[in-house]
Amino acid sequence: MLKKIRNYILKRYRIGSDEEMQKFIALFLIGVIGFVFALQLFVRNLIESQSAGSIPGDIALLVFFSLILYILQFGKIKWAVNTIFILPIVSYYFYISRAFAIYPVSDATSNTLYCLLPGFFFLLIFAEKLYKLLIYFVLALSTLSYHLWIAGKIRPAFLFQWPDEEQFTNPLPILLIVFLFTLLTFLFYRNIIRSLKQQAESTQEQMKKATKSMLQAMMITEIEFDEFETASGLRIKMINPAFESAFKLPQRELAGKDASLMFPRLFRGAFDWEEVYLRSKKNKFEFYAEHLDRWFEVYLVRPGGKQIISLFYDVSTRQKSIDQLKESRKRFQVLLEAIPDMFFLIDKDGIYVDFVLKENENVRIDPNEIIGNSIYEVGFSEKMSRKIYQCIQDCLRFDSIETIEYALEVEKGTAMFEMRIAKLNDDTVISIARDITKRKVAEIKLEEAKNRAEESDRLKSAFLANISHEIRTPMNAIIGFSKMVGSPDFSIEEKNKFLDIIISNGKMLMTLINDMISLSKIESNQVEVIKSNCMVNDLLVLLYKDYMNEMSEFPQVSLKLRNENANPKFSIYTDYNLLKEVLEKLIDNAIKFTNKGTVEFGYRTLPEGLIEFFVKDSGIGIAEEDLDRIFARFHQLDNRTTRNYGGTGLGLPIAQHFVSLLGGKLKVNSRLGEGSIFYFSLPAENPAGHLKIIR
Repeated sequence: MLKKIRNYILKRYRIGSDEEMQKFIALFLIGVIGFVFALQLFVRNLIESQSAGSIPGDIALLVFFSLILYILQFGKIKWAVNTIFILPIVSYYFYISRAFAIYPVSDATSNTLYCLLPGFFFLLIFAEKLYKLLIYFVLALSTLSYHLWIAGKIRPAFLFQWPDEEQFTNPLPILLIVFLFTLLTFLFYRNIIRSLKQQAESTQEQMKKATKSMLQAMMITEIEFDEFETASGLRIKMINPAFESAFKLPQRELAGKDASLMFPRLFRGAFDWEEVYLRSKKNKFEFYAEHLDRWFEVYLVRPGGKQIISLFYDVSTRQKSIDQLKESRKRFQVLLEAIPDMFFLIDKDGIYVDFVLKENENVRIDPNEIIGNSIYEVGFSEKMSRKIYQCIQDCLRFDSIETIEYALEVEKGTAMFEMRIAKLNDDTVISIARDITKRKVAEIKLEEAKNRAEESDRLKSAFLANISHEIRTPMNAIIGFSKMVGSPDFSIEEKNKFLDIIISNGKMLMTLINDMISLSKIESNQVEVIKSNCMVNDLLVLLYKDYMNEMSEFPQVSLKLRNENANPKFSIYTDYNLLKEVLEKLIDNAIKFTNKGTVEFGYRTLPEGLIEFFVKDSGIGIAEEDLDRIFARFHQLDNRTTRNYGGTGLGLPIAQHFVSLLGGKLKVNSRLGEGSIFYFSLPAENPAGHLKIIR
């Protein structure tokens, strides 16, 4: 009954919250009780002509409560609260007016006080603004002061000592005390409410952020009820970005809409939403969205009240894997039943009656050790024997097919077997044992291959995300500053700076494209090694000059070149371009990860007929556990696109591949926070100018 009244009030007066609902009901009850009391008082005084009552006062009281009920008919709760300001008029007709007061005016000051005091508690409960309490205090003080004035007690009221012959205490201090108590209580609870609202808003904001950042699709719905308190519909309140992405419909088209209109667009009849959301109590179900070709597992959270939170997990990959495994199992079952390796007939007591054994390289069975013996006597463990016996009983009782997998020690090690037990007649079962060792090994390898494929897919996904970021960054700079170069609003000097930025980002983009081309060539084995006489010193000096032109962008980093053999004709027989590209990538890496310090590169000759090239920096260094991973293709120590250092994670893998093509191996020594040194040794084939200058 109470719920029906509540729903009627909500629909009739459009009450928005539970707090407003409580205020409405409380005001309504006050209005009804007060109106009945005032009406009874008015009728009694009207009938009893000799009554000492005040007809105008009764009318004022009746009007006061009638106004509350009348205003509530329009759902105006605040206006109904404001009727309390009429209360001084009621007190005037009852106790102040010489013509209508029910008591002598000089003796009724305390009655006026008691008539006005409930207004403070009324406002304490219902008022939302402090100024209403202040206004009422002014009205009450004015009313009481006027009463004291016409009663001739205004002067004693402002004295410390109230006349002894008076029956009641000075009303003004009481009014002030009640006002101050009400004011302090109002402020205290207002601060508490404000703090709670702030906490609620903060919590709600955090929940919104968490909802938006969730990877799982989420939808919040609200159940609608009819007048009989029966669930009649569902309305979508909110969805998160993951839901928008999964079902291709934006928030603005779904929020506030009726589920009966939107669910057919979202799910295309994949499940009966009325059964799931309105009638069933299940908190989990699955469905297949044919138009999206995806499986979803849905968890329903019912926090109480009308809301239902739906979490959609995309389980398409898992479902496809399950279907594939089911299909594979079905095929295996058919094969096992059609071409079994071993047949055993076992009676209900677990005694072997007969068997047929086909050739098996792992198992050799003597018929005398099987026929007439129990399953407890043929080599199974106690636990395994009990399990087989239980399966036999279940198979005979329920006419089911029981399957057991077990390991068996054989001549060549451990073999895995699958035992299938099926009912043959009321007293006998047939047991089919099949060697599944190879299948188990294949499943393990398949799982390992799956894990490797998933890891490769993850790394490639991270690479694609990074490459997208790396392409957009220089392209945005090139496009943006190109527009600014053509603008007449900038000076020549500023435009020159813009051109430098465009050139710098163009180089970055070119490096990125070169890395992609190099990777493509590596993937397709199209990298050719074209060896020639390479002038080592000329190559290093050229690299030094090229990088010195760019070092102005890194004012806190110094570049050093160390060539052990100062002979300008010193050369080795190798691929000039590949060697140059390897050194460029190592130097780029060193400069990029050195915020302050020195980057040094060069070579030294080794006694084994090798020449060792190196690039050394004093940068951030690499943790020991990451040293083996930095050469992995598509791998970066920080795979986020919002990392501190740019790059695609291809530089070191490409450099390592090129070094291996040249006949060497790229190595690294590093400590976190202490810098790194990358080095590799190449055979000094057909060296020229090998003599050193000794001073």
